[in-house]
Amino acid sequence: MCKAKILIVDDERFFTNLLYDTLKDKYSVNVANNGALALEKIQQEPFDLVLLDILMPGIDGYEVCRQIKLLEQGDKIAVIFLSVKSEVEDELAGFKLGAVDYITKPISLPIVLARVATQVALIHAQEQLRQHSVNLELLVSKRTMELNREMTKKQKAYEKLHYLANYDQLTQLPNRNLFNERLAYAYKLAKRNNTQFALLLIDLDRFKRVNDSLGHAFGDLLLEQVGVRLSARLRGVDTIARLGGDEFTVILTEMTKKHDAAIVAEKILESLTEAFEIEGHVIYIGASIGIASYPEDGEDFNCMLKNADLAMYEVKEKGKNAYTFFSTELTAYAQRRMELDKDLRFALRNQELCLHYQPIVDLNNNTICGVEALLRWQSPKYQHIDIEEIISIAEESDLILEVGEWVLETACQQLQQWQQQGLGSLHIAINMSTRQFCNKVDSSALLARLIKQYQIPAEALQLEITESLMLEDVPFTVDMLQRLKQLGVAFSVDDFGTGYSSLGYLRRFPVDILKIDKSFIQYLLLDSGNAALVKAIIAMAQCLGLRVIAEGVETKSQLDFVQRQGCDMAQGYYFSKPVSAQDIELLVQNKVGILT
Repeated sequence: MCKAKILIVDDERFFTNLLYDTLKDKYSVNVANNGALALEKIQQEPFDLVLLDILMPGIDGYEVCRQIKLLEQGDKIAVIFLSVKSEVEDELAGFKLGAVDYITKPISLPIVLARVATQVALIHAQEQLRQHSVNLELLVSKRTMELNREMTKKQKAYEKLHYLANYDQLTQLPNRNLFNERLAYAYKLAKRNNTQFALLLIDLDRFKRVNDSLGHAFGDLLLEQVGVRLSARLRGVDTIARLGGDEFTVILTEMTKKHDAAIVAEKILESLTEAFEIEGHVIYIGASIGIASYPEDGEDFNCMLKNADLAMYEVKEKGKNAYTFFSTELTAYAQRRMELDKDLRFALRNQELCLHYQPIVDLNNNTICGVEALLRWQSPKYQHIDIEEIISIAEESDLILEVGEWVLETACQQLQQWQQQGLGSLHIAINMSTRQFCNKVDSSALLARLIKQYQIPAEALQLEITESLMLEDVPFTVDMLQRLKQLGVAFSVDDFGTGYSSLGYLRRFPVDILKIDKSFIQYLLLDSGNAALVKAIIAMAQCLGLRVIAEGVETKSQLDFVQRQGCDMAQGYYFSKPVSAQDIELLVQNKVGILT
């Protein structure tokens, strides 16, 4: 520990020498013979204690003490007066100026030593206390900073957890959790204020096809763009969320009338039907939107969500890329579809499905050149069910892949039987789902196996694809079609003219045949526009080196028209309804009921 520094201030040299000799061994001692010199020394270096005489020429001790206390560090300098003035008033005056002790002359050296030692110890204790206080403040400040950092870190962690719990990481939109909270709040607010709001459930059309063909990474990029487009179409007070997969939902609050929801749905459809450009690919998807509104479409928000879901599936059933409002009839409809799905799975495993065949006639020689295989369900429970409804139900899940494989194998097996019976000139047209051209199933490997297993010529198989598949011009699809083409099968575009007809895809894809949709043939002679369109399709196909089949020919006049235009083949009730394989054999061998 450093020695305490003491300044002796007295004009009597004998007295200063006496004090100096007494204190020098224990302390660092300095001497000033007048007040002015004392103040000068104190300003030049710090002192712990000043032994100060009062009666001095010039500046007296009282003034020296007063000026010491005015200094910046003056409150840390202890002052002990040494004076012959012994009146109580003199002592009080000294203490009022800030002195810590008062010793009267003549002095007792032991008393001086004792009091100096006491004050030095007190000074040291005060210094330690100040240092401790400084250290404590530093420690508190440091700990406060650490706590602030920890709190900031925890706050950021909490915010991140809150974000992860409530927002979709892909689209940055609210997820199902936050959507449920906001839907519950919208319901409570509307109920309390007697207002209305709407719930829109959005399911992307053809997204599974894109995802299966190009992969999930590509699908994620598409979902990101969808999120951006949907956000751009909504108000700040509305909530748009991604529930998962390709399903989005919108909560429309502050509605004045139910029709407001329809306006928003139309804007969303307009946005999502525009082409998406992703990594060099042009993709078209569209959306199916179901709408439920409060209070008429649900007693609580769970009921509203279920009803919006029912409305959305109604749109998908009727052709997609549209919107509809919930109605009470949809509940019974949904229950029926669930029952059909269950029964269809049972039928597939218990041989209740079969194929019927509709003849395709070569118009150059009026003979049956092939048949179209059509799925039928032999069930006592569903005697008059629309097969299109069955296909629609199967398309909603991977059940369509099982059904599609069964149809392919059954058709190949039947073709083998006809080949063995001498009907080798027949080809079979088989309808293919777009889901059969995805990475979940290798249709080319399946067909190659069936061709080898049943020993049938590949050219006798004609695979019917839709224009929507052509629209999804993706490498996986093109590669799949090319591999199938290399097997020797033919491709026809079914229902040509009803979708996104394009000369571009007819050139890019290995198409052999166009099938004119029956809707154009049905009103052929009543609608000059249909007649012109049929003529144009046939002429275009001839220029591209493609053959043409007219579907739905039911009258002699329709047949004559398409023949005059150079149509290659035709099928329809004019020739025959779809019949069993045995009836096809009779028709081909005996030409019964086919041609007039």
